[in-house]
Amino acid sequence: MTRPDGRPALVTGATGLVGGAIALELLRRTEADVYCLARDTSREPAARRVPRLLTRAAADYGMDDVLDEIPARVRVLSGDITEPGCGVPDALLPAEIGEVWHAAASLKYRDRDRAEIELHNVTGTRHVAGLALRLGARALDLVSTAYVVGERTGLITEEPVTADRPANNVYEDSKRAAEALVSELPVDTVRILRPGIVIGHSETLAAPTTFGLYSFVDELTAFRTKVEAKLGNYLDHYAIGILGDPATRGNLVPVDTVATAAVRLSLVGAPGGIYHLTNTEASRLGEALAALTGALGIRSPRWVSDRAELNSIDAALSERLEFQAAYMLQDKVFDASRTRRHCGDGLLTVPLSPERIGEYITRYLKDGAAEQVVAARKAAPGV
Repeated sequence: MTRPDGRPALVTGATGLVGGAIALELLRRTEADVYCLARDTSREPAARRVPRLLTRAAADYGMDDVLDEIPARVRVLSGDITEPGCGVPDALLPAEIGEVWHAAASLKYRDRDRAEIELHNVTGTRHVAGLALRLGARALDLVSTAYVVGERTGLITEEPVTADRPANNVYEDSKRAAEALVSELPVDTVRILRPGIVIGHSETLAAPTTFGLYSFVDELTAFRTKVEAKLGNYLDHYAIGILGDPATRGNLVPVDTVATAAVRLSLVGAPGGIYHLTNTEASRLGEALAALTGALGIRSPRWVSDRAELNSIDAALSERLEFQAAYMLQDKVFDASRTRRHCGDGLLTVPLSPERIGEYITRYLKDGAAEQVVAARKAAPGV
């Protein structure tokens, strides 16, 4: 299958979880070249880093059919979205691009990092939008997040964000601004793609990321290590108190489901607008956390509705879960009617039992990412 207009695609964020999966899906479903815009680092130039990470992801996802396509069709553009023109001289730009996929972003969320977050997620989006215009792209797809709606609860439709509920953090704020920016872009088609909480591959369970669900794993792993160093096997006997509602629904969606839906929207010529790339089978927070603690070998948490019910050890964990705290109290259900209209009803339905979630977490722990996080935090103060 070729691209709708036969022209190559350009992907930002191809070294990340969602951007990399989209690049691989484009290689699998189309025949055109895929340009990947990425920064050179002090240790490795983009020309080596991009194909290395894409090759690793393809192997992790069992996409053997794509491995030969990476050296044959991936074209790396060394640049930086935080710089004007994305730091790419005109002479190095491809002659034409049919569609731009903007997945690069800062995933930080704290107020102290506001300048950096806005530089990447707002200014960076502005630069990518300008690059799309320079390249004559007919479509731009912005990867946002379903949680851009902030404190809103209940049924969330595929509509622009309203100001009736504040954002939970700076990250959400920056994504709101990015969505508003591209919605006015004078290209034929602008799609705003809002994934849920992206987890590993639906079959291999691999997840080259430490964000989303896996940040929970990292925080609890680091917390367990701290507690064991001071209190021995305390967690074998005491259930940690967590402020939240176990009935709260969270939307976990495999990365390959997100990438398949995103690329399918393009290939079928879906019109511009907002699309939820979310799982129609929501997960309950209580079940997910029970699976997580089970995989870590500690007792399931006890849920409390009042911070006063937390003891000092519980409170120490609560501080670590600063980012996740709001989402443990805000019940959201994401309507994906527009996406299903173009992608079919089955694609976005991925049942995730507690046992299956536990398997994702076990795979993540087996891959050793959480151990690296713990090693980096051993000198951190407090429990």
